[in-house]
Amino acid sequence: MTFESINKEINHRKFQPIYFLFGEEDYYIDKIEQQILEKALEPHEKDFNLDIFYAKDIDSVAILNVVNQYPSFAERRVVLIREAQEFKSKVWEELESYFTKPNATTILIFCHKHKALDKRTKIAKTIEKNSVFFNSEKIKEEKLPQWISQFVSANNLKIADAEAQLLAENLGNDLSRISNEIEKLKVVLPPNAPITKEAIEKWIGISKEYNLSEMNKAVIQHDFGKAIKIALYFEKNPKAGSTIPIIAYLYQFFSRLLVFHAHKNKSDNEFRSMGLFFVQDYRNGARFYSNSKTIEIIHLLNEFDAKSKGLYASSNTSNPDLLRELIYKIMH
Repeated sequence: MTFESINKEINHRKFQPIYFLFGEEDYYIDKIEQQILEKALEPHEKDFNLDIFYAKDIDSVAILNVVNQYPSFAERRVVLIREAQEFKSKVWEELESYFTKPNATTILIFCHKHKALDKRTKIAKTIEKNSVFFNSEKIKEEKLPQWISQFVSANNLKIADAEAQLLAENLGNDLSRISNEIEKLKVVLPPNAPITKEAIEKWIGISKEYNLSEMNKAVIQHDFGKAIKIALYFEKNPKAGSTIPIIAYLYQFFSRLLVFHAHKNKSDNEFRSMGLFFVQDYRNGARFYSNSKTIEIIHLLNEFDAKSKGLYASSNTSNPDLLRELIYKIMH
């Protein structure tokens, strides 16, 4: 089932006996958990009919004891198991019989984050067959601006493509963080107001002039002065941009530029189908960085990524120093 279909069922108070929520993206798992806790029980029913456990603190015997109890003065009871990825395979095997014959008056939720069950095992197949089996996948970076635009619209605000891209590039694909920042803007902006760069700078703290997007643009356009200026700003304002994510961001651009060089006679639509959405950036980058130079830069970025994490670097070299050196070597 998709997040939308699960959410729709919950909003209509149509619940399933077992939810198995897993995957790399916390946001959707947390949202489904929150929705069930809000919709399945009235506030006065929760004292006697809601049990929340962490996997490290409970075993299969205790789980079976709780889920087989009947609700007290309510239609159903809810049992939530967080950090279910901590269970050993033995626990899942001991719960197998419950998956095939669950208590109809209990909603059992497993939040199994950052890991997946081995689908080749018998118990994994049993769980998938007998539960709402939801894989919460990380959103692809090229789809992030579109996700932001849709989320902003759902929160009765507006955002242009450039501002959506600014948020995507500087907040990364952490949907929980992005949603929190947009909800912060919802509090301070009137309904249907546009989210401007000025609002992003004031309320989220992403400078409209000194950010990852502008750093990348300066490198693409071979503007050494501007790139160093932004690097100095990051040095004085570490929260605005740190070296490790900057290197990761540049690595992403140059690795995609390498793909562009290999297929530079294709149309814009064909490039977009390959995941190269901001084609003009790659056309501009290709003017300054040849195929061979791009390969050199990718090796350079790998080297400086290692140094920024403490490998091969002397104790006297700080990350801001590394960033300035890296920018110099990329452009010279």
